[in-house]
Amino acid sequence: METQTAMVKVTPNALVTGVSRGLGRHICQALKASGYRVLGAGRTAFPHNDALDDYRTIDLRQPMAADLFAGEVFDVLVNNAGVYLDDPRRSYGDFFSLSPDDLRDTFEVNLFGAVQLARAHAPSMIARGAGRIVCISSGMGRLQDADGASFAYRSSKLALNSLVLTLAHHFGAAPGDLSAFSYCPGWIRTDMGTDSAPRDPGPAAMDLVRLLDEPSTQTNGAFFRGPEELGWDVRGPFVTDRSGPVRRTEPEARAP
Repeated sequence: METQTAMVKVTPNALVTGVSRGLGRHICQALKASGYRVLGAGRTAFPHNDALDDYRTIDLRQPMAADLFAGEVFDVLVNNAGVYLDDPRRSYGDFFSLSPDDLRDTFEVNLFGAVQLARAHAPSMIARGAGRIVCISSGMGRLQDADGASFAYRSSKLALNSLVLTLAHHFGAAPGDLSAFSYCPGWIRTDMGTDSAPRDPGPAAMDLVRLLDEPSTQTNGAFFRGPEELGWDVRGPFVTDRSGPVRRTEPEARAP
């Protein structure tokens, strides 16, 4: 995504949260390789990420400083920071064991932090008629994939997807090249995904950056897994046929 002003090429700015490791680090590298000036934000004091041109320490669980990156204009915002506190692989995924603090922290980071950043930067994108906002989501954030475990993480990603659709409506109503979309990287080898994951995060990051160059008409309001559109809820164990009696369908068998 390259902006031009008076026939002079301008290096686009990208802001990424959660950049010290995992997918966030790879997203920064992919953006840098594609010609972006990359700015990062996260809780780590020293992110050790060579792809960053600038960095700010923030806690997404707290109100954001009004002067964060003051004077910067962002062409791309990637809400990548996230936590998975009720992970059953770590013997803590049961709804009835979930602590109020973990539920609150999950939403503060996964949703409220993204909302703060979107509210801070979407208006200037709309005013310029150009911009991309990407929220790193998960297939677990679709109602049709709910399995009763990981309530905090699943519901926070479901709400994050709702944020994307809200932004997409505002972007779609404005003139210009504007897009907001959700992106699921798939099961990748990170601290969250564990070493058992089949995919490296590098290709997933590159797929995301390639989607930034797609026409906004093809990406705004969409939900991707890698380069392919994943789509929103279309089926599930509690899907009902509104034209007839309420029915319950059996869930499809899935690989573990």
